[in-house]
Amino acid sequence: MGLAASQARLLLLTARKSDLEYRAQQITNAEMILAMQTEQIAREYSIKISNQAIFFTNATDQSSFCLSGKSFANKEISGYDLYTLVTDSSDVSDSESVWINGNKKISNEDYELLSEAEKNQYDKYHIVNYDNQSELPNGLMLLEGLKNGTLAIVAKNNEVVNLNSNNGFTQSYYTDDDRAAEAEYERKTAEIQVKEKRLQNDLNQVETQQKACDTEIDSVKKVMEKNIERTFKVFS
Repeated sequence: MGLAASQARLLLLTARKSDLEYRAQQITNAEMILAMQTEQIAREYSIKISNQAIFFTNATDQSSFCLSGKSFANKEISGYDLYTLVTDSSDVSDSESVWINGNKKISNEDYELLSEAEKNQYDKYHIVNYDNQSELPNGLMLLEGLKNGTLAIVAKNNEVVNLNSNNGFTQSYYTDDDRAAEAEYERKTAEIQVKEKRLQNDLNQVETQQKACDTEIDSVKKVMEKNIERTFKVFS
């Protein structure tokens, strides 16, 4: 191989080596993305299996079950109503609404007797519509609504249920969705493992090609050195 041909070959090999290095960097970046996705999936799984809901314990037989909006719609517990915060006063007439401040509920008539300062301490609620059960909150939504104040459970004596003090209502882990969460976690993890294995195989191939490329570059350089050495001997 002549000097010019060797130089051309060396340039091609150098370009090839640069391409392989760039491909290896891409694979490494892809593996880092998969690692972050794995962490996110694990975090989501942890949240789903540790979520909580509100449970009601029957004082008569001490049976306990997870509450939802349908529990009130189907009259599974007696003596309590579920109210939701009114966001648009035009949606609800005064006859359908009540006013709640902390653990106290008053009617519209009593509300009108309050001073303006006292009125500002109350939020307007209306009883949850039992006609459209598809829109009723599930157990997780019910607990979240009670915590953030968008929902309220009110007893017949107008006492608003406080989860921290009412023995009939307790907050506990919600396990009904654990199997689905575990199946989803295993599916997503398996998909990532397949991708990781494919990337690792690609990286191994790239590294093998890099070694072969380095070997050939060394070989071409030796040929060029010998050609240069012979050329100088001729003209010396």
